Amino acid sequence: MVHRERSYACIHPETYKYFFHVDEVRRIWGVLQACYGPLHHTPGFGVIEIQSERFLFRAVGGGNPITVIRRRGCTDADVEALHRRIGFFERA
Repeated sequence: MVHRERSYACIHPETYKYFFHVDEVRRIWGVLQACYGPLHHTPGFGVIEIQSERFLFRAVGGGNPITVIRRRGCTDADVEALHRRIGFFERA
């Protein structure tokens, strides 16, 4: 199961932290790499991230939660595709 919380600390108003079950984190990062590009590590800070055209994915420590920052040009369709890939569904 995955849930998200809005991150008000980011300059972009549509930034969310996605929280995954501990057993799913490695698989989710694999999905993100396959769809959005290579994983980069920042030595000394423990930050991992993927920079893609539409999103910036970032986490510290064990990779959970994943902060998802929308980049310029990111559309609602891009967000919907991301949600399908990671298994996130809005609750009614």
